[in-house]
Amino acid sequence: MSYRSHTIRLVMIIGALVAVFALVRSFLIPESFGTYGHYRGANLAEQMEMPLVHMESAFCMDCHQEQHTDWRSGNHRTVNCEVCHGHWEIHNGNLKTMTAVKGNDACLLCHQALTGRPASLSQVKSLALHLAEKEKSGTDAQTCVECHDPHTTLSE
Repeated sequence: MSYRSHTIRLVMIIGALVAVFALVRSFLIPESFGTYGHYRGANLAEQMEMPLVHMESAFCMDCHQEQHTDWRSGNHRTVNCEVCHGHWEIHNGNLKTMTAVKGNDACLLCHQALTGRPASLSQVKSLALHLAEKEKSGTDAQTCVECHDPHTTLSE
């Protein structure tokens, strides 16, 4: 029994699959791919042509001078306004779209007690424990911003 014809047929099928793969790949991979290593070379120019969505906190100062001044002297001065309030483009010209932080989820992104966080960062295990430590009840505050103004230096 001869396996030669089967082997030749298998090699031809594999060769055809490799050729089809190479042909399809040549149509799908952009020309600038690989110009700078494993990256698409035209990406930088494409990104620069896109309209701005995120702005720096200094941009918010034009309309929100008082909050910006308080924020610059507070503990959150290294946190961009858009982290808590959403990106500039959704707010620009439409005050109804501004997303001010009202719940605790945004605060807990940075202040939830986690083993890997530095001790210098205020950490809260839960709102109930935090209120008990401060000798307050749940009726005194339901959210972080009821006691803490995030634009100013926070009190312990």
